[in-house]
Amino acid sequence: MNGTELRFCEELIRRVGKELLRHFHTFDPCATTAEMTERFQHVNDAAQDQLRMALAQHFPDYAWSDAEFDVSMQQQPEFEQPYWVADPIDGAVHFLNGVTMWASTLCLVKNGKAVVSFIYDPCRDELFTACAGQGAWRNGERIHASKKTDLSQSIAGTLYASSFPMNEEIGKQTAESVSRVMPEVFATRVLGAGSLQLAYVACGRLDGYWEYGTGLYDWLAGSLLVQEAGGRVTAASGEEFGWSSAGILASGTSLHPQLLKLIAA
Repeated sequence: MNGTELRFCEELIRRVGKELLRHFHTFDPCATTAEMTERFQHVNDAAQDQLRMALAQHFPDYAWSDAEFDVSMQQQPEFEQPYWVADPIDGAVHFLNGVTMWASTLCLVKNGKAVVSFIYDPCRDELFTACAGQGAWRNGERIHASKKTDLSQSIAGTLYASSFPMNEEIGKQTAESVSRVMPEVFATRVLGAGSLQLAYVACGRLDGYWEYGTGLYDWLAGSLLVQEAGGRVTAASGEEFGWSSAGILASGTSLHPQLLKLIAA
């Protein structure tokens, strides 16, 4: 992807994110989960359509994934040609209830690998960008993952999934892992959207992040950011991060083995 194409994508996701921010500032907290669902579908679908149409016009040879909510479609690459994976509102529960720490994400997959990714935080006007083999940036400034070596000085993040419907096994894994990690680090935080927490690992605000599950598309954009910022990314089990991964662990390279012992127990 050349510089002109990169800037087009950056401007597009900023534009979509700022329109979502306008909605965010006008919302009152939802009274029921049914109201949350209705509001989400209305706003998310409009943002997704805006992204899809603009990208189709500018990149007519690239496909578009509709598998954001279908984990069964995320077990292998969907298309032979390059294709886009987008999540206009990652951290939807926050977005729908007037809480910050939500983001818009966009990722280009080519030959089964994430090659370009964007994570935009409209509330802070921070755009994280990564290109395979070229590095990672925040608002145009190069970023780097944490170089800490002492686990007791580190700040780690994770994510509790929505409780309804709850995958009981993942909920149990997360709760038990927090009980193991918390005594060993300086602080453990659950900050919101997983994509933003991965972006924070990429720029050193968090020293590590882990999450269980099988939703690869939730992690693609952030995993490329961390790798291009000099961090390390594996499955939560320690295996190579990829299409069959059950969970993710992203951190600075020195802390990765120490965190892995705790979360893979």
